[in-house]
Amino acid sequence: MRVVVALLLVALSFPVPARAGDDFDALEASAERIDFLEPFLAKYVGRCREGYEKRTCEANVLASRKAVAGKTFFVRVPDATSLVKPVLRDGAFLLLVTPFVDGGGLALTNGAPASQDRSGQPVIGLIPIEGTLPPGMLEMEFESPFRTGAVELEIVFRPMRTWKMARKHETGSYEGVAARFLGIRLVDSRTGSPIVAKVL
Repeated sequence: MRVVVALLLVALSFPVPARAGDDFDALEASAERIDFLEPFLAKYVGRCREGYEKRTCEANVLASRKAVAGKTFFVRVPDATSLVKPVLRDGAFLLLVTPFVDGGGLALTNGAPASQDRSGQPVIGLIPIEGTLPPGMLEMEFESPFRTGAVELEIVFRPMRTWKMARKHETGSYEGVAARFLGIRLVDSRTGSPIVAKVL
């Protein structure tokens, strides 16, 4: 599932925020872990077909949503390099994270897509993470996991509602779960070491 991110104009003189790693750890500790995103999304969205079992299916979907209402969840997204665009300059970095995660044809998003672009792709706002490189780290070293596709994304979120958007120029729909992302963390999948975290 492709997605177009909303345009975000930023200057390259980045402020330096406090590190959010400890706060993210606290969020993760209080959240219920999801091992696989796809079945969670499928159960929350539900796809009840016409027939004598439709009412039962719809009742089960409503019960599933009620069971997770107000709860927070933690999920790790492998192969998340395509969701992050790094920008570095003079020892500072800006990571633009696309909060649109594909889970088997359904999406987990930070809020719902606001619109579609001319080609029909969903448009959603980016999450910026700003900071400075650790002492002694070169820009090439920091960029390495992004260049080699070794980035995982960890998300603590609270599901809010479903969303659905008809595809332009083709049949079918984009569909997913609009959530409130409470925190995100990027991890180097080669070492398991955190790269940076942000509490939202």
